[in-house]
Amino acid sequence: MSLDPALARARTRYPVLANALERHLGWARDFVLAGDVDSAVDAIRDAHATFAELRASALSDGAR
Repeated sequence: MSLDPALARARTRYPVLANALERHLGWARDFVLAGDVDSAVDAIRDAHATFAELRASALSDGAR
């Protein structure tokens, strides 16, 4: 996945959020492989919310 420069900076500045995003996406993949689609969808929703937080952080950093 290619990130724009603001998101790349946010990933560096907010590694906990970036790691949480990767973790949620990994869980989603694992749930799909296990056949637990409902849990996979929940993990994707969590990843989406985490990405929104990371993106908001990137946008607020860009405004500085």
